[in-house]
Amino acid sequence: METGYFGLAVFFILAVVIGAALLILNRLLAPRTPEPYEGYPYECGVPIYDKTTWTTIDQKYYLLGLLLVLFDLESAFVFPWAVIFKEVAQVASGFIFTEMFIFLLILILGYIYAWKKGALKWQ
Repeated sequence: METGYFGLAVFFILAVVIGAALLILNRLLAPRTPEPYEGYPYECGVPIYDKTTWTTIDQKYYLLGLLLVLFDLESAFVFPWAVIFKEVAQVASGFIFTEMFIFLLILILGYIYAWKKGALKWQ
């Protein structure tokens, strides 16, 4: 009585066993002495040895990164919609167009809000 989930169950069990085995091996074989600069932050791959030079990253770069991810995801949703629009428009053209219009309107309002708040300014 084999179902389509048998292979998935075997894969899941093997993944858990291999993951646990690697964690146990790491715990048993890894050196116990910490590196002298283990807790130091890195700037462009170079460790900062002087703790007085530590600085915080400006929040605008984080916010800009989030906005870039948001608008990349927008294109990930718009492209499949554009591909199937012709087939679906024969059945419910008003509904699918209105749905995408509302989606884009919300994203455009978010873009305008971020612009007004100054999240897109570099300086």
